[in-house]
Amino acid sequence: MKAFAIKGFSRILATAISVGIAAWSGGVACTRNIPAGSEPRAHRMAPPSADEAYCAWFADSRDDVLYFGMSAFWSTFRAAGGDPRADLATPGPQWIGRFDLATETPLPPIDLGPPRSAAGPWDVLAGPDRVYFSDYFGISGYTEPATGRTVRFEGLGAGLNEWAWGPDGSILVTRYGYGSGSDGAAEIVVLEPDGTLRAQLRLDGPEGFHPAPKSLAWDPVRREIWVNTDLLPDSDAAHHAVEDVQHDTRVLDEGGRERARFTDPQVHFMRFGPDGTGYFAEVQGSLLHLRVRSAEQAASSPVLTGLRIPLDDAFSAEADFVQDIQIGQDGTAIVTRWSGKIHLVARDGGVRTLELPRGSGDLYYTAVLRKGRVCATRCGDLAVVCRDADG
Repeated sequence: MKAFAIKGFSRILATAISVGIAAWSGGVACTRNIPAGSEPRAHRMAPPSADEAYCAWFADSRDDVLYFGMSAFWSTFRAAGGDPRADLATPGPQWIGRFDLATETPLPPIDLGPPRSAAGPWDVLAGPDRVYFSDYFGISGYTEPATGRTVRFEGLGAGLNEWAWGPDGSILVTRYGYGSGSDGAAEIVVLEPDGTLRAQLRLDGPEGFHPAPKSLAWDPVRREIWVNTDLLPDSDAAHHAVEDVQHDTRVLDEGGRERARFTDPQVHFMRFGPDGTGYFAEVQGSLLHLRVRSAEQAASSPVLTGLRIPLDDAFSAEADFVQDIQIGQDGTAIVTRWSGKIHLVARDGGVRTLELPRGSGDLYYTAVLRKGRVCATRCGDLAVVCRDADG
C-alpha cells in the first residue's frame, strides 16, 4: 500500500473530525547523489505492546539523544481498511522512544504512564529538561527524562498536533482537530514552558472551508508565525474526496493577525535556524525545492525571497511528502521525505541526496545529522535507520 500524500492524510483526519469523535474533539545550486556504499543500518526496537504494531514518528534531538513518538496509527488504520479511529479500539502503553546518537544504540523508552487515550504520542519537542509530546486523541503534555515525571495539559483538550519553539520562551502547537478545550475553531496554541496557556490564535476561512493547521515555525527576525494548513470542506460528510481538500500557508504576527496567505507554492514544511535563516520546502507541480532566506533578506521582505535550491524535478505529491527539516550544528539543512530520500543542503547551496531502505508502506519522519552520520526515524517497523552522510 503506497504512503498517503498530504491530501490522503488530510482525508484521514477529516474523517474523524466529520464524524465527531469526542477524543479527537532566487538562484540554482547543483545536486549530486551519494553513490552506493556505506550500508544503512536499521536499529529496531521492541514494541510497547504485542497487540498493536507501533512505529517511529516525529523526532527531535537534545544532547545526543533522539526522542520520537511511538504510535500504532498507521498499522491499525490499514488493518481496519482505512478507519482512522481503529487505533482507539485497543488501549496500549504510551511511550516515547530514545536513541543514543553518539553510539547509535537504542535506549530504554520513556513510559508516559497509564494512557489517557488509546493512542500513542505523535510529535515531540525536546527541551533542556522536558520533552513535550502531542497525544492527538487525548491530553498532550511533557515528560522529564531525568525523573520520569509526566505532566498533562488537562485544560487544553484534544486535537493537538505539531510543536515549535515560539517567542520569548513560549511554545507553539497546532490544534488540527476539535478538542474538548476548544470551541471547534482551528488554532495555534501558545503555551508557557510549564503548560500554562498564554494565547489561542484562531484561524479562519476561506469561505466554505475549515482550516486545519499542521506544521508551524517562529521567525525570530520578523517576529512572525508561519503555519501551513489543510483546508477541509465544510460539510457533514463522513469522508471528504481527496480532490476537495485544499491547502494554504499563512504568516501571522505574534498576536495572531494575518500578514500574508498564499497557496502557490505549497509549503510542506518550514524551519528557522538560530540566526533567523528560514528554510522552506516548497512544491510547484513536479518540482521540489528548498527556499533558503537569510536573516538579512527576512528583514527587508516578508515572504518568498531567498535562494531556491532544486531538490527533485520529478516529485510526486501523490506519493511523497516533505515531513521535516532539521538544522545541523554546521548549518546543514536536513530535509526528510516520507519516501526515505534525505536531502542534505549545505550553507553554500550544495546538495547531497541519500536514499534510505524502505519497505512497502514505510514512512520516514525525521532525520538528524551528527558527525557525518545521518539517523532517521522509520514508521513501518519501530526503527531508527543510520548511515554515513558521504558514500
